[in-house]
Amino acid sequence: MVDISDVAARLDADEKLKLTYRFPVSNADGRVDYETREGRLLDISQDANLLYVAHSDAVIWVRLEEAISVSPDL
Repeated sequence: MVDISDVAARLDADEKLKLTYRFPVSNADGRVDYETREGRLLDISQDANLLYVAHSDAVIWVRLEEAISVSPDL
């Protein structure tokens, strides 16, 4: 599990981070599967337990429970 307060401190220290997360994808039959994605971590909302990530030239939000890991963005 990702510690959101630790991530907040790392972002406040201007550390460049990337997030690995599970993203829900609907199938043609209406079932939801998850694929693993990775993107540059831009910001967080500790109150809402959301992480904001760059994906395909857009900003998306990821729920904390969908976050897998945070690592340096080299």
